[in-house]
Amino acid sequence: MKALSSCIVLMLWAFTASAQPVMQWYTSHWPPYRISEGPYAGQGSFDLMLRQLIDALPQYQHQIHQIHLARIVKVSATTSENHCTFGLRYTPERDKRIYFSQPAGLLPNLAVNSLQQHTKLKTFDPQQAVQMSTLVKSPDLLGLIENDRAYPAVIAAQIDKEGSNLGGSSMTTMNPAQLLAAKRVDYVVDYPNRLRYFSIAAGQETQLEFRPIAEIPDFSYTYVSCSRTEIGKRWISDIDVALNELKQKPEYKNAMYRWFSEQEQQLLEPHYNGFQQTRLFVPEQAETRFSDL
Repeated sequence: MKALSSCIVLMLWAFTASAQPVMQWYTSHWPPYRISEGPYAGQGSFDLMLRQLIDALPQYQHQIHQIHLARIVKVSATTSENHCTFGLRYTPERDKRIYFSQPAGLLPNLAVNSLQQHTKLKTFDPQQAVQMSTLVKSPDLLGLIENDRAYPAVIAAQIDKEGSNLGGSSMTTMNPAQLLAAKRVDYVVDYPNRLRYFSIAAGQETQLEFRPIAEIPDFSYTYVSCSRTEIGKRWISDIDVALNELKQKPEYKNAMYRWFSEQEQQLLEPHYNGFQQTRLFVPEQAETRFSDL
């Protein structure tokens, strides 16, 4: 009788599991937010936050698919398969084909990263925000930015512009921290924790510093995005309900702060309560130099 009862329980569990709708997740290797390779695989801040979000959505089965970062938003426009992504920035182009959740993450914004006490950057005070329009005009400097990314308009407008020292490249094939250490470039526009991660990945303890950019806020939001379909709309609604609870938990904050320095954490603290209380999508003015991304 006991064996029969156990068999019935297993059958009921299997039926319940098969009846659950499946939520598809697309992710990519984009450290230190998403890490799928090396000793820190699965320990990216977005990896940890997504794991908590999945646990908070037990009404779904969840499947995670690894694809290239540049393809995530392209696939959104070319496939009928419903899917979601954790940690996508808003752009007007993306808004046409995906739904966005309420803010799911709070990040220090992009900054100008360089070697500490870089001689060519000594005219730019590390304690003061840098005007991008001034920085890119210096003929003695060479700046680097990553392709296939969304950037605020004041940054995007300077990429590969005539007379600008700021050029784009892929950071999947070249380690920007190594380029800085070798003095092949003078500065990199990116999130400071990404540059520190690249330095760790290269086995170097490169001493870096960053300067805020004057024309953008100190912080930025990132979102969960889902397909612009009726199913995607329902998923976003359920995700928003889960985020309402998760954002109040210290475990979620710890995951978010996983790769931030003490300086970055202090920068975010004045904005954290506002992040917790923000329950609606907050579109930001971000643009990309690639119109189809």
